[in-house]
Amino acid sequence: MVFIKLASCKVNLVITKSLRKTFLTAGALAAISVSIALPAYSAPTPTELVQAITGAKILPASVSINARYNMGEVSLYMYRGKVPDNDLKIDSVLITKALHDRFGQDVKSVQLNFYDKDNKTSIRQCTVSQTHINSFATKQISQQQLLDMLTIARMSAGGSASGGGGGSYSNPAKEAVLAAVWTPGYKEGDRGKMLIDIKEIAKQDGNFGPLFARWRQIDDMIKAGKTEEIIPVYNDLIPKITLEQAACNNRIATRSMNAANEHNRAQVQAAMMGYIPHTGYAYRRRATIWARIKAMNAQGHDVSPFIESLVKNVDGPLGTGNYEGVRAGIIRLEQQLGIPVTFIWQ
Repeated sequence: MVFIKLASCKVNLVITKSLRKTFLTAGALAAISVSIALPAYSAPTPTELVQAITGAKILPASVSINARYNMGEVSLYMYRGKVPDNDLKIDSVLITKALHDRFGQDVKSVQLNFYDKDNKTSIRQCTVSQTHINSFATKQISQQQLLDMLTIARMSAGGSASGGGGGSYSNPAKEAVLAAVWTPGYKEGDRGKMLIDIKEIAKQDGNFGPLFARWRQIDDMIKAGKTEEIIPVYNDLIPKITLEQAACNNRIATRSMNAANEHNRAQVQAAMMGYIPHTGYAYRRRATIWARIKAMNAQGHDVSPFIESLVKNVDGPLGTGNYEGVRAGIIRLEQQLGIPVTFIWQ
């Protein structure tokens, strides 16, 4: 049994082996929200990040950690053995707490990448944000809901864990894409814009998987220092992002058009439900026109132009006694609807 004193909230957290697998106390997590309110420190260095984690004694001493920092986003890389996903989630939360305790507002989210010791192409990734912790600390969610909210994304990297570049990733979860951060280095600003575009494509349910796979491949090459190999992959990715953005925009436009058509059809149906041909001049021909419009509507045709013409160019003149206008409107509609024109105007 190990006692860890949390000075920021003045409580003691007791962690047993079973506790790490199944339970997180509110005190441990609430302490993170307290540290969020602390004054911001200077931007932490990778060495300082690693020292804060190792000093908290959350992980076994044999675990080696690499860290990167970019504008409040911390990315951590480490080898782990066959550890259950739930334990990785708990480790992720406790590591996030340790970094918040040490660096305050300078740490806005923590992305943990757990490489498999036995299969060096396998990565499990978990991201903890301030939103996760604040939601628990303010009792908006329970401890189990917090763990449920965290996802362990499984990906594969071709030799990336051992320093090789050119990694390929398959079936990334949308949550992993939205939580991703970029590695400092080659064309950092442009790659950041790329990632933002890919995240927007993911939000729009576009085909983000292949794009994110290539983007992660570039990120792996940067970590491995293989800058020259990045250029062809980078140049290949730019037009693919543009094409998928265009495809997303087309889908959005199509959905908007379909919604407008549905709205128009609803208005037509409402008009048809309430419409009855007025008695009076040329009633028989107007009733015939109306019967044809109803039949076309039942067959799924867009009859809104015919209804508009009937109301405006036939019923309108009829209401003012303009029979010349009525005859002109009727003849035009009969021709459009394929109704034989007669000379009967009763």
